[in-house]
Amino acid sequence: MDYIKTPLKEDLVIKKIVTIHYFEYAKNYVFEGEKHDFWEFLYVDKGEVEVMADNLGYKLKQGEMIFHKPNEFHNVWANGRVAPNLVVISFECKSPSINFFNNKIINVGDSEKNLLANILREARNAYSSSLDDPSLKKLEKNDDQPIGCEQLIRIYLEQLLIHLIRKGN
Repeated sequence: MDYIKTPLKEDLVIKKIVTIHYFEYAKNYVFEGEKHDFWEFLYVDKGEVEVMADNLGYKLKQGEMIFHKPNEFHNVWANGRVAPNLVVISFECKSPSINFFNNKIINVGDSEKNLLANILREARNAYSSSLDDPSLKKLEKNDDQPIGCEQLIRIYLEQLLIHLIRKGN
């Protein structure tokens, strides 16, 4: 009998990463805003922030994540009382299932926090760019990165997004 090879279905695929950031901001930080043609999420690792997404305002606290869809104007500022630490990751995704994240604010659990930590660790291995530079427009690759860093970033990011969709927040 001949073996039959079964193609694996891919419901959510990320082929390009744009930026990976970890910011430790002052309590009076203000980012004036931007819009771009790719997805971005902001996760509050510590503290609190206020965010505008197009014309809607939100207050986010530790453990919450907001998604910005392509071409959505967004900005963020600290509340003047609590200094925030933020993870901001932007990426390109053409999969229809990514639309789950339209206008979403999600509470992140421990398994998702671990995936975010894994992404940051691999980003430090893969790229020489400073992860706390808000003006960063291009990730510069390390010449001597360990095998699989960029692939693991993609795998962890896809896994994170799939976990969040399955949770259905």
